Amino acid sequence: MNPMDDTTAATPPQPSSRVFPTPGSNLYRILFDPAFKQSFHDRLKTYNPFIVALYRVGLLPLFGAGRSIMLLTTKGRKSGKDRHFPVGYFRIGGALYVFSAWGKAAGWYKNLVAYPNDVRLQLGMRKSAVRAQVLEDPAEKQRTLEQLIAESPQAANNLFGWQPGRDSLEHADFSPLIQQVVIVRFSEESQGK
Repeated sequence: MNPMDDTTAATPPQPSSRVFPTPGSNLYRILFDPAFKQSFHDRLKTYNPFIVALYRVGLLPLFGAGRSIMLLTTKGRKSGKDRHFPVGYFRIGGALYVFSAWGKAAGWYKNLVAYPNDVRLQLGMRKSAVRAQVLEDPAEKQRTLEQLIAESPQAANNLFGWQPGRDSLEHADFSPLIQQVVIVRFSEESQGK
């Protein structure tokens, strides 16, 4: 072997992919920790009725809850009655998005699919009819995650463990997120409808 032969030179090690969501992040805990998921679900069942009531009368928006929580109203798929759900949201590229680790089992998701033309939001004190679009295309989900990282890296950290300065898109594996998390984009209905 010729020591001057550069074809045998070692290539520098390539960074390994980091899989998202990361352990400890909100989505990871709901997706992969059954005890946490059950505890979180129990808390939602306990507190959501109070959150809905305080939001609807305008108290929670006064305290800034509208910056991270919206009130989603859907038509009940079985009852036909209005159903209200406080959900965390993210503003990405001017649109509102919800990421649900509950997936297609979430009650609001089932209602939204059953009655896609009967969806309303209250964001702060503002109420509006919206169009909900469930993102199905993996490439579109990937672009949405990348846009969230670019626009709000701290929100991406809280949601799925992205660490600015450490993580890079070139070495990020979002496949568990893309496969298991429902992403819904909400846009306002046009006035002509």
